[in-house]
Amino acid sequence: MDESAVTRPRAGRTRRQAPSAGLIAGLVLLAGIATAHSEAQALNQAPNQPPAQARNDAARLQDLMALLEQETELATRSGMNADFVPGMATILIGEDLMARGVRTVSEALALVPGISEGIEMTGERQILSRGVGYGYASGNLKILLDGVSMNATLYATANPVLNIPIEQVERIEVIRGPGASVHGEYAYAGVIDVITRKRQRSLGAQVMDGGDRGTVWGGGGAWYWQDGTRELSASFNVLGLDGDAGVDVAQDGLYVIDLPSLSNAPGPSNESRRYRGLFANLNWRDFFLAVKLLDDDYGDHFGVNHFLPPDDDRLASRQGYQSLQIGADLTLSGDLSTRLRLEALRYERDRDDLFVFPADLFTTDPVYMSQNYQETRYLAAADIHWRPNDRHQVLLGLEASHVEVDEATWDWPEEFAIDYPWLDDSLNRRILSLVAQDVYRLGERVTLTGALRLDDYSDASTYLNPRLAAVWRVNDENILKLQYARAFRPPTFYELAYPGELTDSVEAGEIATYELGYILRKHSWKARMILFHSELTDPIIFDDEQSGYANSSDVRLRGAELEYEQRLGAHLRLDANLSYVDSLDRGTDRPLAGGTDLLGNLALLWQPVEPWTAALQLRYVGERERRPDDTRPPVDAYTTADLTLSYGSASAGGVFAHLGVKNLTNADVRYPDQPAGFPGLPLPYLDDYPRPGRHWWASVGFAF
Repeated sequence: MDESAVTRPRAGRTRRQAPSAGLIAGLVLLAGIATAHSEAQALNQAPNQPPAQARNDAARLQDLMALLEQETELATRSGMNADFVPGMATILIGEDLMARGVRTVSEALALVPGISEGIEMTGERQILSRGVGYGYASGNLKILLDGVSMNATLYATANPVLNIPIEQVERIEVIRGPGASVHGEYAYAGVIDVITRKRQRSLGAQVMDGGDRGTVWGGGGAWYWQDGTRELSASFNVLGLDGDAGVDVAQDGLYVIDLPSLSNAPGPSNESRRYRGLFANLNWRDFFLAVKLLDDDYGDHFGVNHFLPPDDDRLASRQGYQSLQIGADLTLSGDLSTRLRLEALRYERDRDDLFVFPADLFTTDPVYMSQNYQETRYLAAADIHWRPNDRHQVLLGLEASHVEVDEATWDWPEEFAIDYPWLDDSLNRRILSLVAQDVYRLGERVTLTGALRLDDYSDASTYLNPRLAAVWRVNDENILKLQYARAFRPPTFYELAYPGELTDSVEAGEIATYELGYILRKHSWKARMILFHSELTDPIIFDDEQSGYANSSDVRLRGAELEYEQRLGAHLRLDANLSYVDSLDRGTDRPLAGGTDLLGNLALLWQPVEPWTAALQLRYVGERERRPDDTRPPVDAYTTADLTLSYGSASAGGVFAHLGVKNLTNADVRYPDQPAGFPGLPLPYLDDYPRPGRHWWASVGFAF
């Protein structure tokens, strides 16, 4: 137990709904603790159990031990028990997510305490962490795919990764709060690493109700091969989806300016999609090669200017990645090892016939426009892991990256000539980074972590981000954590190109966070709590009044996150979390726009007989704040329920199947609208962004 504490060398405001939600969560936690206590007494009093009961207890113990001993490299770049890392890490397992009815990476992230979903008007996914992340093209999270950074320098987002189906995911590792001391840029409000499935052989198909517009369907497979004698292995993971989807929209922005006759509303949003994902890996001895191909096409949803697009199922936006990674994990001596990486990543974002204006608003015909953008990033990195003695684990890292814009075009129809600038295709950025980290074991139960990262930008500035953390394992059941960390969020190419009218330049935003964590681990249950306080300095926002990007006033965040996991007997498992955040924009004296103060999740997974599993997943989202200039009431709170029945799993072999109903109670789910509008024509979306009501999905396959 002691050795696992040290890393190893690598080969707003209180709402009226809050009391009821808090009371429910509190009762669940108390019931779980009472059940755990009674189970412990029963096991201690009945050592001679029947064989069947013994097998159940053994299975339960194995499940719990796997849960307790999960490891992650996300916090420190070295393997460490997830409970012993600085800060609080959450690990979501792909098979468990499938059993709960989760369909995409973005849906999975909503199960993490403090994280909520949002959407941009044309379909760009947004993830808010502790209330941070609302706004047009906001990118405040570092998003990794198998350890490769996928944040594009255009907007700092990685939409195709958030749309990856769970069928392709082995696990998702998440750290809330700053992570820049290890991961650098955009590790501002958290770090996410999506790990794809590699050691699996399977074929599968899936289908989902797309609402009144049709269905979304597709399929794929995974394959791996290994030769132990040659120390050679290879894997492929491929999946494709196609279909039409949408939700009913009653009123769009044209109703605000009293032009309903020009509107396509009432009508459906255009959420047609086409997804293609292929991940390939080759390993030979200490060397590895990885290829990632992502192509994510989708409709223009609610319209770029809040004018509902026509009902024609167009795929108006495309985002794609092509990534190549080559590297080696080399052992130089008994206490020294290194990881070397070379990466090349191309990002493409194309908009083909994006609906801009309806007919008769400015011209006789509807106005469509097209954009093409490409950037390429090259990276060379070396991590050195040095363990001079049993108490020290030292990491020294060097990274050099270069980003350049390959193409940036913006085309308008001849009858609507517009002189509005787009990006300069000669833009480029060079980053040189140095990382130093020491994980030091002070005695048998206290581990200290100190980290410092320096990032030098050719087109911005130089940033220094520290982290200091202590983990005290009071005993085998109780763990205390303290952490101070800073992070930065550099301006993107788009933000540098479009500063606000009163803004000379856009500077990096910074965040400083203090955290106090506590973990209680029992034989059949585990509880975790974290208290945090964050100060955001000069956060970057899209300023409606300036029609561009600017550094806004400072923000204060403080809150708490609770997690609880419990085995209720041999066949029933409970998983719950509750998070509260009190945010304050010091410039407006209001909570952060787009966020909520209260989030909660509750899952019950019942396995009456092998291999059947039934799961009920409840999700509560409190009232969500609007922009300071929006006088409408906050977006209503909601609770959704997802019900899923599963047979087998892809990791167990043989036939597996999942059948689920999303939003079982047909709750009215809406995301707050984003700032939008042609310059001089900012319009709210009167319906906000409604999300699907009750709908079904199914996934079947065979693992061999």
